[in-house]
Formats: sequence, C-alpha cells, structure tokens
Amino acid sequence: MTALTWSGFTLLDPWFLLAIPIAFLAVVYRALRRRAALPTAAVALFDGVPRTIRQRLAWLPAAIKLVAVTCLGVALARPVERLVVPIEEDGLDILLVVDTSTSMNTKDMSETKDLRRMDAARRRAEEFAAERVNDRVGLVAFARFAELRCPLTLDESALAAFLRSLDVVPEGSQLDGTAVGTALAKAVQVLQDSTAESKVVVLLTDGETTVFDIAPEDGAKLAADAGIRVHTVGLGRGLPTPFGFRALDFSDLRMIAEKTGGEFFEPKSDDDLAAVYERIDELEKTELEDPRYRTVDRFEWPLGLGLLVLLLALGLEVLVFRRVP
Repeated sequence: MTALTWSGFTLLDPWFLLAIPIAFLAVVYRALRRRAALPTAAVALFDGVPRTIRQRLAWLPAAIKLVAVTCLGVALARPVERLVVPIEEDGLDILLVVDTSTSMNTKDMSETKDLRRMDAARRRAEEFAAERVNDRVGLVAFARFAELRCPLTLDESALAAFLRSLDVVPEGSQLDGTAVGTALAKAVQVLQDSTAESKVVVLLTDGETTVFDIAPEDGAKLAADAGIRVHTVGLGRGLPTPFGFRALDFSDLRMIAEKTGGEFFEPKSDDDLAAVYERIDELEKTELEDPRYRTVDRFEWPLGLGLLVLLLALGLEVLVFRRVP
C-alpha cells in the first residue's frame, strides 16, 4: 500500500490501519456471541430489579479498547510531517542616489497637474524601497556635494522617513550643482564594506554634470572595480527655456551604466518613472533556492494516547466492570 497524505501528515505504513476495522469486528463479534450459561434460579425472580450504572456502562471498556487500537494503529502506520527548512536569503544591498539640485524643482512630471521632479522621485523611490523586503536599502543625496542620508537598512519605515524629508538645496546657494562623479564615488564608499553578494546603485539626476571634482568616468571605474552595478536615470524633459525644453546630454549616465553592467533609463513623466523602478525591481530579483524539507516522525502522540487509553480500559475491566464468562 502506498503512503497516504492527509492534512499535512503522511502515513508511511498505512496498512497498519487495517487493525482498526479488525478490532471493530472483534468487538462486535464478542458482543453478539452467546456466553456460557451458569445454573441460576428462575430469571423471573429478577423482574423489576433496576439496572445499575455498571450494567448500563458495561460496553465502555470495549469502546475504550477500540479507541486504543485506533490510536495504536495510527502510531504503527508511522505518521510523519514534512517541514520546510528555513532558507537564509542573501539579499541585495541597494543604494538610492538622488539629485537634489535646484533643477529638481521643475514641474514637468505630469500633464494634468504641477508635479515637481523631486516629488515624483521621492515618492517612486519610497514605493520601490518598500518592495525590497529582503534587501538593505540606503539613501545618498547629492548636488554640489554628496551626503549619506540613510545608511543601508532593512528598516523600511526609517528609510521612508528620510525619503519624505528629502528636498532640493536652496536656490542660488553654494550647495547647488550636479556632481555625478562625486555622488558615484560616495556610493562606492558606502558599499565598499558590504558583504552582500550583489551591490546595486540607482543613480537619478535631471541634469548634466556641472561639477568635476571627480569625473563621471572615474566614478564609473571605481564602481566597476568594486563590483557595483549602477542603473542610471535621466529624469525629466530637459532644461526649461522660453522656447520649451532643451534636451540634455545624458552620455555620462549611459557610460556609467554600460561600464558597470547596469541599464540607463530616460523617463519623461511620473508614470514613466514608476515603470523604470518596476523594471529595476525585475532586474534585481534575488534568486531563491528551491524549498528544502525535513521529515519528522509524529507517532509519539498517538502511541502515548493509545497506551494510556488501553491501560484505562484494562483498569476499568479489572476494578469496575468485572464480568463472569
């Protein structure tokens, strides 16, 4: 007989369950067979004598024995349970690098309402980070300089708080500018001590490099040498002018993505940016192993219960329900 599975448990030797109907037939046979007669006075003398509780419950030991046989039959059938062995997942380390220069104030991310580039970038980054439940995610903000705002963390709420407080630098201040190379070098510095098997940077900017303290080429080389994959995002419709938007040169972003094994994206609207993060989420999926199982014997409970019930039945027969053959 093949193994039987029920409610998450498997019986490896189910043929032992045949003991249950055999025991039931034995009980029925004993109840129906005629017993040996003993000399006694006329039974009419006992008419009207009420039956005692022991007489009324004379069937109880046999019924308890049947329960005991059922439990022992299940125990002998060897019930086992398959438990999933927990898999220790090696998540990714992902660093979000977001431009905070004043050009991120431009409201061109929606056709129907005024939506700043910064607001779109902030919201979509938060949605992306919320989906990475097994990965550590951090945040670097940059304009003229780069600053680590949130270290790599699994705390989704903490990262969300840092993202919500992210905003552009003061207009006309010495902090304004677009230092792509510096931002990338800062990201490499943050990730260099990471022990994750895969390290990823998502670098978002809406402008061309204007600060060359560290050239974008040098930043790309640092990332490539450190084994960091960089996805670059050139956000927005370009530079606003009195005659419309002037397209920007995102060749630096293309070069960074190519050198580090990432991809370059050029979203023009909030919906486009949402699709970009969905694509990055697909690209950076953690490979999960097939689930592994271990088999655990579960015969102890039916065996213990069966023996206990059997002792109870024998005790009742000897001490309470003694019968004359």
